This record gives sequence, structure tokens and C-alpha cells, in this order.
Amino acid sequence: MRRAELLAEQGSETGGDLVDQAGVAAQQIEIESIDRRLSRIRDLLSATTIATAIDKDTVGLGTKVTLRFDDGSTETYQVGLIEEQDDEVVALTPTSPLGQALIGQRKGGQITYAAPAGQLTVEIVGVAAA
Repeated sequence: MRRAELLAEQGSETGGDLVDQAGVAAQQIEIESIDRRLSRIRDLLSATTIATAIDKDTVGLGTKVTLRFDDGSTETYQVGLIEEQDDEVVALTPTSPLGQALIGQRKGGQITYAAPAGQLTVEIVGVAAA
């Protein structure tokens, strides 16, 4: 609703002095901010849709997943939003590269994902309800 109001206001203004132009620029920044938030919401909804039909051995939103890394170390994460993080494990957002690669995968599988350090491969050694 606010986005539509801003777009209507921008379309009605023509020319003007520097103050008017600054107002238009501020409105454009607000529109872009709203667009980024909408995009994030769409991403989260998309991840939620993918994760709704899971069984007990499939990674989805709200599950705890234990991964084995190439060096043999293991780490347990909770797939979901940071706000929903369990104090015992680190949250892994479904829109992160690792989170996206894990959603819908099954226990025992291996996945490769793009990490800041390059391509990494992990094995899913455990999946549990949070």
C-alpha cells in the first residue's frame, strides 16, 4: 500500500526546485527498500513451500540437521529463521547457500554448495524435528 502511494506521488510531481527533487529521491529510496523487503518475503515463502511436504528423514524448515564436513568434523544446525533459533544450535536460514542446498535433501545424502571459500561438500548424517 505504501509503495503504491509513493509511486502515485512520484508520478504527480514534475520539475520543481532542489527540495522537490530531494523529496523524489527519498521516495525512490523508500520504494527500493520496500522492494527489497518484498523480495526477501517472496524468498522465504518459496522456501516454506518447498519444505512443507517432508518426512522424518528430509531436511525442511524447523528441522535440526547434523552435517559432516570434508575434514570429518560435524555440526548441528536448525533450519529456519534466526528469530526461531533454539539456544542449543545455530540457526541456518533457508535462503543462505547452504540452507538452499539442504532443503528437501534426505539423511545420508551429500550436497555441494557455494561457500565464500569456494565449493564445499557436506554429508547429511542426521535429521530431526526441532
